[in-house]
Amino acid sequence: MEAVATQHAIAFAAGMMLNFMPCVLPVMPLKVQALLRETSGTASSRAMAAAALLAGSLTFFMVLGAVTAGFGLMWGQQFQLPWFRVLISLFLLAAAIATFSGWSWRLPQVIYQVPMSSHLGAYFTGALAGVLSTPCSGPFVGSVLAFTTTRSPQEAMVTFSAIGAGLAFPYVVLLLWPGLLNRLSFSSRLAFNFKTFLGFVLLAGSLFFIHGFLPALMASVGWMMLMLAIGVWLVVLLTSAKRMELRAFLILTLAIVVVTGFQGLSSDDGDAGIPWQAYSDLRLAQASGRPVLIDFTAVWCISCKVMENTTFNDKNLIETIETMGVIVLQVDLTRIDEKRRAIFDRFGGRAIPYIVVLERQGQLVQRYTGMVGADTLIDALRSING
Repeated sequence: MEAVATQHAIAFAAGMMLNFMPCVLPVMPLKVQALLRETSGTASSRAMAAAALLAGSLTFFMVLGAVTAGFGLMWGQQFQLPWFRVLISLFLLAAAIATFSGWSWRLPQVIYQVPMSSHLGAYFTGALAGVLSTPCSGPFVGSVLAFTTTRSPQEAMVTFSAIGAGLAFPYVVLLLWPGLLNRLSFSSRLAFNFKTFLGFVLLAGSLFFIHGFLPALMASVGWMMLMLAIGVWLVVLLTSAKRMELRAFLILTLAIVVVTGFQGLSSDDGDAGIPWQAYSDLRLAQASGRPVLIDFTAVWCISCKVMENTTFNDKNLIETIETMGVIVLQVDLTRIDEKRRAIFDRFGGRAIPYIVVLERQGQLVQRYTGMVGADTLIDALRSING
């Protein structure tokens, strides 16, 4: 019983840590808007909104726990479905348009006759935060998911609910005790600029989930246009309207820098980072006598993409891999078939990003669930020689 309570506490902490993972960034604007909308209400209204947000998060994670335990699905596996990623992308795009235009979501009138209907926005925000937290994992998530595989579906639902409660907890606290937010005196101009920033975050989230379906050139143009739009907005925001010549010069310079930067990234794509090989049992067998680094990733995993551009681009890590002759293998879980899932399970995977380090005879040295720094991987690889 004590072990179960400990795992639930760890699950709660894992949910809280998910708030700091890149995967939840697209839903942050919706959470912030919900907070700002509700904190001006009465104490009872804020309590109802907090309960609704918590209920939304719990609903999603209880369903996820039941489905995961009942069907053995992987954490975030719903993102392998193309229609699901398109749906999320379209929703975030609609939310961005609503944020920029000031348009409000209106549900059928009959829904507003339901008790607590005024807090449906908070409920769906809590549920959506849960959905968007699953493309990546944070600290403790791996051990929590491993624990649920040994428990009954009912216990798995309780454990997953603890993750949902942890994810919602900071926002519930701010809704119940909004003193910190009340100290932020938002002028009308500051509020407008902050809202614009949130709109750009939503646009970035929408583009991320749809870019895998676009031709490479179109996806690059989309990211380039988004960067240009943010840059132009910042130039207009930070310069005086009386200095139009300066604005024009800065915008032109910005356009040149962004276009040149994207061209440089495109030309360097083949040379940058770690030279991954697609995983196969044959390649693993041929690596006997050499250290092995295995990376489990997917195009829909935001944290995986962050690691591609940070950890796996670290010069010291790349140099260590080359010096030690490390075999670097990658398993793409964008579409999860039985073969790839079997590989993932064999190495003890529960969620991605997931990295495995093997010593020269194929024995496990270390494994990591969630984002990990280059220095940590370097230390794990060097320990093989130690």
